[in-house]
Amino acid sequence: MIYSPGIEPLLASNPDLVDVLEVEPQTIWLQSSARPGVIEARSDVDDHIAQLPGKKLVHSIGTPVGASAETLAAQLPLLQEAVRRLNAPYASEHLSFNVASDFFTGFFLPPRQTAEGIRVYKKAIARLQEALAVPLAVETGVNYLRPRSDEMHDGEFVAELVESADCGILLDLHNIYCNQLNGRLPMEKFLSHIPLERVWELHIAGGFEMNGFWLDAHSGAVPEELMRISRDVLPHLPNLKALVFEIFPSFLEKFGLAAVEKQLEDLRQVWELRGGALTKRAVRERADSVIPTGGPSVQEWEQGLGAMVIGRTHASAFEQALKQDPGVSLVKDLIHEFRASMVVSVYRLTSRLLMLALTPEIFRMLLEEYWLVAPPRQYASLEANGFYSFLVSKNLQLPWFHKVYEFEHAAVLTICDGQARIMRFEADPIPMLRALAEGRLPDVVPQVGDYEIELKPDGPIAVSEMELTELMKMFPSH
Repeated sequence: MIYSPGIEPLLASNPDLVDVLEVEPQTIWLQSSARPGVIEARSDVDDHIAQLPGKKLVHSIGTPVGASAETLAAQLPLLQEAVRRLNAPYASEHLSFNVASDFFTGFFLPPRQTAEGIRVYKKAIARLQEALAVPLAVETGVNYLRPRSDEMHDGEFVAELVESADCGILLDLHNIYCNQLNGRLPMEKFLSHIPLERVWELHIAGGFEMNGFWLDAHSGAVPEELMRISRDVLPHLPNLKALVFEIFPSFLEKFGLAAVEKQLEDLRQVWELRGGALTKRAVRERADSVIPTGGPSVQEWEQGLGAMVIGRTHASAFEQALKQDPGVSLVKDLIHEFRASMVVSVYRLTSRLLMLALTPEIFRMLLEEYWLVAPPRQYASLEANGFYSFLVSKNLQLPWFHKVYEFEHAAVLTICDGQARIMRFEADPIPMLRALAEGRLPDVVPQVGDYEIELKPDGPIAVSEMELTELMKMFPSH
């Protein structure tokens, strides 16, 4: 399954349950506090993961190959080092894009499914594969947009690209299940088009419905229909190396580790169905349609679609037409929710103070105002810092706002650079911090005086003669 710290109790209690842990390296990298723009890997975290049960795979989420922009150079040596430390036999990346010229989109968006797209993405795959020095598999993506007359069908596009690039396929069954439910190519047709002998890995997950769409939410149990499809597909994949269950860390507590264990036991039964050779059913159907021409170029597609989903002006005729696609509005909403979650996850106490003092509705209005003036950021700390810099510029006159923000900001810096810090207060901060950790505003007047809190990178927050159990829930790893 996909690694996250929350599954480690399960690995400890049942070390034989998981044969393969798939690691997304970017989720454990840090944006340097001392050197803006510099990304740093945590070798101690890599070493910790390496000693956990099971073999390891590397699944990149920051260098997508469905893009015209060259892969971020700063990530390549870190990715290569992750592959080496974890002894991964191959790596995988998304057949999507998340950067359009000068801005980050905050979401994986579908590539341009044309002959030009195949030429562009073939080069991107070659660059990443060369940099990592291991074979590469590309993940079949989710696409919430309506099918277009100027693009290839989903299965045809994937088939032509992987054969041209001579790479493997990470077949995300839940993604193509979403595509089918949302009106794109039926799964059976998609599977009949792609070269099944190139499928090295399957991803499977759960989702839920929102605004008339089925979302690739990684939220829990795999739908029974998708389990049935996986049982039908698996015997026809002669080079399959891994079957991976995905669940986002934010859903782990609600879903429960017992449910994860049951899901993995069910998937182990599916794994036993794998075959060793292509069957008659698995012979690929060659599509007889002509590759469409015309429409926006790859760069126009990225610029136009990327601008629309982050709320920028729709300038071209292509963008005006695409605006009518309901999938664009859905993606825009998903990006907003993701950006909000990054802000709240980094500055939980400050966000809670704002919601309690101003109401959640006004807090949301402030977020929406910020989204209009700033594009998404790739790292949660950068997104959160940008939002709170925006709030500071508005000169909000709220008791404790600046000190709570400074406190949490110092905690983030300490986590990133490992340096202990002293936070000084002119009034006792404990009633405020304790109340916020409990989800309420304080009901006592703080004592005026000189107070200090020491933030340490390798242990609990220390405050003389005070227990901060509630506060430490905000910083579970430190």
